[in-house]
Amino acid sequence: MLELEKFHTENNTVVQQKYPEVFDPKWIVTESGWPYFHLSSLDGQPWKEMYKEAEALSDKFHVHRDTYGDGWKSLTLHGLDEDTQSLDTYGDRQDTLKQLDWTWVADKCPVTKKFLTDVWPAEFFNRVRFMLLEPGGYILPHQDRQDHEKRLSVCNISLNNPEGCNFALKDKGRVPFKDEGSAFLMDISNVHSVWNTSDKPRIHMIIHYELGRRVRDFFYVLRESYFINRG
Repeated sequence: MLELEKFHTENNTVVQQKYPEVFDPKWIVTESGWPYFHLSSLDGQPWKEMYKEAEALSDKFHVHRDTYGDGWKSLTLHGLDEDTQSLDTYGDRQDTLKQLDWTWVADKCPVTKKFLTDVWPAEFFNRVRFMLLEPGGYILPHQDRQDHEKRLSVCNISLNNPEGCNFALKDKGRVPFKDEGSAFLMDISNVHSVWNTSDKPRIHMIIHYELGRRVRDFFYVLRESYFINRG
């Protein structure tokens, strides 16, 4: 716990990014080095309804990566089954991708599924999961991708984020997730940790995706968010 406390104490400040005058989507995603990017144009989505759908299934969640965390659980909406792990653990990745589909969880969460199919600006889904962190739960510092894979590649949506629950990135500060709901593109090659010191479960949704034929839709969401964030 001393390691956890030290990590969060040292990385507890929200770092303000400097936005260039010219919007360049390729630079943002692959060259900026930004640890996260707020998709502010998606603010106002029915995050609370989505939270209620996930919360109603809280007894169905599966323990996740308990080797370096405690109270961390997941439930898969799109994948191989309700407890889909990293796709690289199932053999040939291309064969695995062909088998991915909506699980029964998505059928129980119509508001969430409608957001994913009608609003989220990408054609293809890989894994999509609810991630629950119990009160007092934590995820020790780790990285999910190697340094050479540095880019904004995954979306992390806070369906709630109670005060006292922090997502910290090594040397990059704290991600300003909103309790009322917020969507962020994340670079998960950064070492990161989450610690829920509140008395409420924290539920986020993680989207792994491929743009496919919706590059233009993604461009518009990114551009609108860029100018909102820049102010």
